[in-house]
Amino acid sequence: MRKANRRNTDIFSLAFLDIIACGFGAIVLLLLIVKPDSPSSMTESINFQELFSLQDKRDSLSNELTKLDQIEEELQQSLNSRKSIQDKSVKTLISLKQQVSILADIKEKLNISQQSLTEEMERILNSQIRDEEVGGIPVDSEYVIFVIDNSGSMQQPWKILLQEMQNILDIHPEIKGIQVMNDQGAYLFEGYAGKNKWAPDTASTRKGIMNKLKVRSNWRAVSLSNPVNGIKTAINNHFIPGRKISIYLLGDDLMNAGVIVDKTIEEIDKINTDAFSGEKKARIHGIVFAGQANENLIDYANFIRQVTHRNDGTALFIPISDHPGWVDCSGADCNFISD
Repeated sequence: MRKANRRNTDIFSLAFLDIIACGFGAIVLLLLIVKPDSPSSMTESINFQELFSLQDKRDSLSNELTKLDQIEEELQQSLNSRKSIQDKSVKTLISLKQQVSILADIKEKLNISQQSLTEEMERILNSQIRDEEVGGIPVDSEYVIFVIDNSGSMQQPWKILLQEMQNILDIHPEIKGIQVMNDQGAYLFEGYAGKNKWAPDTASTRKGIMNKLKVRSNWRAVSLSNPVNGIKTAINNHFIPGRKISIYLLGDDLMNAGVIVDKTIEEIDKINTDAFSGEKKARIHGIVFAGQANENLIDYANFIRQVTHRNDGTALFIPISDHPGWVDCSGADCNFISD
């Protein structure tokens, strides 16, 4: 009985061992068939991931490069367009400069032609105006200045002087300005005294001048019977290029005439001559009131004749009724002719 049990036990043990052995063999076989991932396999997997990532980056960079190429192309097109515009602008600028140069040449030629025409017109007008004289006095001036000897010797011819002044104003019916001063440059109207100041040519101005001069005591300015200072003041204060001025010297005497006539004439020539053009700045007319016959009167008459002749003016000799005779300047020198 024990043998039977023992035998059964051995058979069971052997069967169990067979089963265990078979199971172990199966496990070994499975291990041989299915190998676990090796380190090299894992490394390859990682490399593939990096490769895919780099490929994605490459594709992204490729897209960026494509965009940059497009931007570069657009910029190049814009640059080419601007360069084309710049080239056109340069050509336009060159063309404009050429046109400006041509226009400047044309303008210069026109200015020369205009100047020639102006000079010719002035010559024609001057020749016509010179012929338009009243009482031998040219009346082409736009401004009139009276330089008056208001010394004591002018007491007797004063009324005649006023008449002659009125006559002068009458032959200049429309002018732009009037001035009245004595032979030393003292103005009759202080309100109009000074540089570039003129009494306006109005009826009231003309009337005011004559009314003030009617009373000699209204004008007490000192006179030295020498018009040089008056002429100097008249020209320095009132002449500007292009302005037509007539200066009227009214007097009867020249202080120390026999000594200073030549010097005075030279001074007046210098004052009244433009340094650049050599032309006269103003016409200088003279009216001599011939009173008592004497050597000084003859010297003064000769002085006025020379001054007016040298300065495009006219000399008039007005006899005084209380003194017989007249001044004759038809010859080389002035002489007093008795009645």
